[in-house]
Parts: sequence; structure tokens; C-alpha cells
Amino acid sequence: MATVAPAQRKRGRIYGTLAYGSVVLSCYAGFFNAPRYYTSEWMVITVFTLGAIYAVLGIFGAACVDGRGRAALGAYFAVQCAILTAIIFLSPIRGFIGIIVLPVVSQAVFDLRARTALLIGLYLFGINIAIWAIPYGWDGMKDALISYSTAFAFTVAFTIITKQALNSHAREEKLRQETEAANALLRANAAQADELATTRERNRVAREIHDGVGHYLTVVKTQLDAALALMPTQPERARDTVEKAARLASEALEDVRRSVGTLRTETPPASLVDRLRALVREAGEGAVTLRVEGAARPLAPGVEHALFRAAQEGLTNVRKHAGDAAQAEVVLHFRENGRVTLAVTDNGRGPAGAKSAAGGYGLVGIRERIEVLGGRVAAGNAAGAGGFALTIEVPA
Repeated sequence: MATVAPAQRKRGRIYGTLAYGSVVLSCYAGFFNAPRYYTSEWMVITVFTLGAIYAVLGIFGAACVDGRGRAALGAYFAVQCAILTAIIFLSPIRGFIGIIVLPVVSQAVFDLRARTALLIGLYLFGINIAIWAIPYGWDGMKDALISYSTAFAFTVAFTIITKQALNSHAREEKLRQETEAANALLRANAAQADELATTRERNRVAREIHDGVGHYLTVVKTQLDAALALMPTQPERARDTVEKAARLASEALEDVRRSVGTLRTETPPASLVDRLRALVREAGEGAVTLRVEGAARPLAPGVEHALFRAAQEGLTNVRKHAGDAAQAEVVLHFRENGRVTLAVTDNGRGPAGAKSAAGGYGLVGIRERIEVLGGRVAAGNAAGAGGFALTIEVPA
């Protein structure tokens, strides 16, 4: 039989206090109604004293030994059984005094293992039967068997039901607390997930601004610088350059609209190859070339968008760091192994230190995009050509 949950033991003590108080008072009330059975006043005083000790131990003693181990609990029940034995055999009256053992029986069922509680119950039942069997024989014992069997059975059954009810309540309370804790953890995790999603979206928007608007602003600045240089000597060419810068500014606005749509739907407006061709035309005829290798195939929207932004960032770096006569090439290779490679190279002087360029915000953003897709990024001075190379490989 399972022991009572600690959280419910206090409630059981309240029931025990009521049981001890009511049973002891009921048993000793009989002494005031039957003075003719007294053989000795000292015997009555002794029985009353033992009863008081028994009640005090029952109300306070069990709580004191609770949690102190089996030895302390065993000592408590041994003392109570000894006191009850003395009370029953010393009492000048019989009958109702026998029910004084019932609180201890209930307590044993409540606090002890089933086997130990059974032994205590049988012992206390036995001494109640013995005080009738010794002087009166079978005839006296027969009535006692019926009466005490009923009382003991009712006490044990009621205690078991109460114990199960308290344990059930304790389990429900524990489940409620665990559910509340789980809900609190879920709320905390949800808040963390929301915060993480917000951070990711913030970084994503930052990458879109840098890779899109930043690219166009770089080109526009280059065109305007050229127009300023041409203005004194070649005003017509300067005008053409300014008009081209204006067109690029319009394209930048269109790219912003396209980026907003991409953020909402993850669906690019055109294929990757078409967008790369437009990007190359934008850079100027002859300055940048595009080469597509392998059989072109549709890619996932997120992969196409990441590769396009990578090409955009690579060409932006060419404009920022390569010489005026630099030539750039964009190579898109659809491999047979299911992977796609994008390379942006130039023959210019390269950045002032490939390591610093590789750590720039734009390349950091590209690296973040590609790593999320399970790809890898390599950036550095091109071997032998003297320029800069940005190489990206992603599964697709």
C-alpha cells in the first residue's frame, strides 16, 4: 500500500487529532456512569493518566517522529501499543473501552506498510478479544468478536478510502503544478522563439538593405563621380552618365519593392539566370560578363535569392575595390551532383587585404545566407590573376 504524500500528511494529522479526542472522551465517559465497577480509585487514576498520555502522544507524537525514519515511527507505535495494552487490562470496565485502540489502528494503516499495519491491527484486536475470553470463555468472546470485527473493519476501510482520496488529491495537485510549470516553460520558449525570429528577420532586412540598396547606391555614386569628372570637358557624356544614374536610382526603388515582395512571399519575380543577365547589363557592356555552365534548372526561391544577392555583393566589391580597367566575370555552374556554384571574379588589384574584405558586413551577410542553406563561401584574392574571387556553393 502506498504511503500518503507529504503534502497531504498534515491534513491526515487533523483527522487524527479529531479521532483521538473524540474516541478517548467517548471511552472515558463510561467511567462516570458506572462507579460501582471501580475496585480501586488508584486503578482508575492510572487508566485516566495512561489515557491522557495516549491521547497526547497520538495528537503530537506522530507529528514529531514523522520524517525521522522507520525506527522512530516503530518506537512510537510500540509505545502506543504498550499503553493501550495497559489501559485495556487495567480498566475496571469492559466493552466500550475497547474502541480506544481504533485511532492507532487507523494511524498504522495511514503511515505504515500494509504488512506492519496488519500486525499492529491483529495485536490490538487480539488483546480486545482476550479480555473477554479469559474471564468469560467462548460465550463472552463470541459477542466481542462480532462487535470488534465490525468496528475494526469499518475503521480500516474508512482509513483506506480517506488515504486514497488524499493521495488522489495530492496527485492532482502535483499534476496541476507540473502543468503550470510546463505552460510557463512553453511561454518562455515561445517568447525566446519570437525574439529569435525577430532577430533573424531584423538581420534579414539588414542584409536586403545592404545587398540591394547598397549595391545600387554604389553604382549611382560611381556614375555621379564620373559625371562630375566629365562635366568641364565633356558635358554631353556627363549628362548621359547622370541619366544612367537616374535610371539606376529608379531600378533601386524597383529592387526595394521587389525585396519587400520577396520578404513577404519568398517568391522571386524572375529566374536566377534572367536576373543575373539584368545585373550584368546594369554593370555596363564589356565590364562584366556572365557565363552559365551545365543544364540550367529551377532552384528553390530561397536559393535563387541568396545566389542573386551574392552576385550583387560580388559586383559591388568589384566597383569599390578593383581598378578602372578591371574586368569581372560571373559564372553560374549547375553541377550534375545536385549542387550549384556561383563565382564572381575580377582581374583588378583586389581589395586592400582579402582578409578584411572577407570580414566586411556584405560578405558576412552573404555567408549567413549561404550557411543557412547548407552551403559554403570562399572569398579572397584570385590566384594568379591579381584580382578578387568570391565563390559560393550550395545544394540545390
